[in-house]
Amino acid sequence: MKLLTLVRHAKSSWQDQDSSDHDRSLNDRGLNDAPLMAQRLLQRGQLPDRILCSSAKRTRETCDIFLSAWNMQRDAVAYEETMYLAATGTLQSQIESTVDDVDHLMLIAHNPGLEQLAQLLHTNAPKTLPTCAMVQYELDQTSFALDKAEAINLTWYDFPKNSA
Repeated sequence: MKLLTLVRHAKSSWQDQDSSDHDRSLNDRGLNDAPLMAQRLLQRGQLPDRILCSSAKRTRETCDIFLSAWNMQRDAVAYEETMYLAATGTLQSQIESTVDDVDHLMLIAHNPGLEQLAQLLHTNAPKTLPTCAMVQYELDQTSFALDKAEAINLTWYDFPKNSA
């Protein structure tokens, strides 16, 4: 069995008009939400073996907060330029290229591609992924080959404003 966790980056700032979209930082809400969501995943006891992260500053900052909360090293992370504002097909290719010895893969990326991927993987997936939302799937197989998956199960969905 494989676990796949999709994460939308935490809330970013639009204050610095001189920064490119790629270089936008997290705002105060994002800096508060990311540690909260990191703790929620830690409480579930489901930390990833491998993280694929968009190269955008807001995704890297979200990832850094997660790594710090989990006391995890950066060698578990690959920062991927192709994941910046990536379409669903690009994200799916990144997942499917993951080596079989990874049991839990996390993607930290952007909408709309991430939302579309979530819905493609399971009909009951949330229609929207707010900032710092996480959605997790179990793949009943030994690889991340999504096109060959016999069963992809939606196991949970969470987001910062969820009080559960």
